Amino acid sequence: MGKDRTNPAEADDGRFRLRARVTAGFLLGMALVLGVGGWAATAQLTGAVIAQGEVAVDQNLKLIQHRDGGIVSSIAVREGDRVTAGQVMFRLDDAQTRAELSITSSQLIELAARQARLIAERDDQPAIAFPPDLDDTAPEIASLLAGETRLFDGNRLNRESRKQQLELGIVQIGEEIAGLEAQRAAKLEEIELVEAEHLRISALTEARLVEISRVFATGRERSRLLGERGEIEAAIARARTRTSEVRLQVIAIDETARTEAQRELSLVETRISELQDRRAAIEDRLTRTDIRAPISGVVNEMKVHTIGGVITPAEVLATIVPEDARLKIAAQFAPASIDQIAVGQTARLRFSAFNQRTTPELEGVMTYVAAATSRSGTTGDSFYAGDIEVGPAELAKLAGLQLMPGMPVEVFVTTEERSAISYLAKPLTDQFNRAFRER
Repeated sequence: MGKDRTNPAEADDGRFRLRARVTAGFLLGMALVLGVGGWAATAQLTGAVIAQGEVAVDQNLKLIQHRDGGIVSSIAVREGDRVTAGQVMFRLDDAQTRAELSITSSQLIELAARQARLIAERDDQPAIAFPPDLDDTAPEIASLLAGETRLFDGNRLNRESRKQQLELGIVQIGEEIAGLEAQRAAKLEEIELVEAEHLRISALTEARLVEISRVFATGRERSRLLGERGEIEAAIARARTRTSEVRLQVIAIDETARTEAQRELSLVETRISELQDRRAAIEDRLTRTDIRAPISGVVNEMKVHTIGGVITPAEVLATIVPEDARLKIAAQFAPASIDQIAVGQTARLRFSAFNQRTTPELEGVMTYVAAATSRSGTTGDSFYAGDIEVGPAELAKLAGLQLMPGMPVEVFVTTEERSAISYLAKPLTDQFNRAFRER
């Protein structure tokens, strides 16, 4: 026969082998499912919140600024230099400030000399008592003091001359009064003689020895003399009044001089007070032409490099990292994960600026979590700020690598442990929960 016939024993053996392979595959699949499922149900995985951060200092950087601005005349430091508190970092050109101070000081010296002269005139002193701080050895000051002395002597001589003229007038009036008094005495003698003659003629008239017209004539003479005596006495009174007026003028010369000196002195003292305040402000400005380090630390972020350059008021010239400041990690956490962040949590830190193969990860502890969001000035995104402190033992792992403020850091904040199956099932359960909520 031309057809092949299959041996029944060989067919049974093939079916047995196929069934054995299927069974083995099924058992292996079940073992794999049970093994993976058991691992997913029992294995605990550590979660982490990932954030970006940077190296910072636990104190604020000190900004080096100048209130008024000016022209840079010298730069004494470079970026990275270590400075001590009070060390000069920049110096501004002070030519204009010194010129203003010189002018103000000269005005104060002039006013001080004038003040001393006016006080001497007000108090009627014989000489000016200049303040001891006016150094008369300096030619300019000596010339100024000499000028005030000449003015003082000239004013005093002028007053004395005017008083002498008035005193001379008083003497002349006195002589005039003396002459009038002599005339009055002569008139009194004449009056006595006329009265005696009048009495004698009156007696003769009564005896009818002389005519009565003689009596009238002596009476008229007596009346005339009495009138002249009255005029003389009135002239004496007027002269004495003039004497009093002239004496008042003599007194008024000194009083007017004192009053005028006091009035001018008040103006001078007001001006002195204004200039003293102005000088104090200029001296303060002059001291601030030397821009000094407020604290000890390291110069950072130099913004000024040009001698002769102009700086504006409050412009930041540089910053100083405080010498005793400790480093920290300032991180920014997404608002969606802030519920998993708390003070005291452990964080792993990875420094991308260093070689990742040779630089170990460091561990730190969350020391601060912001209570509200902040907004990034560059991207506008909201974030929660957090600080992470790294201990000295962890920093020693860097083996000489130096952390500098501003270095980028990847932050992994450790969260609670969860089973692997919860990670796998969470998207499904979240979708399931959302699916059955009313919209």
